[in-house]
Amino acid sequence: MINKKLRNNSFLILSIFIFILDFSSKYFLINYYDLGSKGRVYLTPFLDFILVLNPGISFGILSNGNEMQRWIISILSILVIFYLYYWSTKSTSKFTRISLFIMIGGALGNIFDRLIYGKVIDFISLHVFDYYWYVFNIADIAIVLGGLMVLVDLSRETFVNK
Repeated sequence: MINKKLRNNSFLILSIFIFILDFSSKYFLINYYDLGSKGRVYLTPFLDFILVLNPGISFGILSNGNEMQRWIISILSILVIFYLYYWSTKSTSKFTRISLFIMIGGALGNIFDRLIYGKVIDFISLHVFDYYWYVFNIADIAIVLGGLMVLVDLSRETFVNK
């Protein structure tokens, strides 16, 4: 039991790394690159940086909320982090545990934004011609990547056990 807790705590380093990467990217783009005043920065034919402050959740859902909604989303996000950590203590798959800690790191990045700024800072804009995808950040990438990794691992376990 102690050994498993030590392994999980070592995975916390991955979460902290993702949080720092997310925070650093936002801090650099806002403070040193001055993204707030430059508007859209065109990097490639399919990638731009643009500052978007999202008060809602994924894809701008619930973006018309008030201060109470901010706190409700924050509390729910914290509860999800605790659940992901709990799940990681029960999982027998190292791949699933890594995936969960990737998601925890991303969730920490977005919660930090929500608690400090009241909104999540998004800046990565992918597009093809005139079709633009939702603007997102490194924390969002980590959450989606971790979620996909969990699905892959659970699918693999399901098919292997049949």
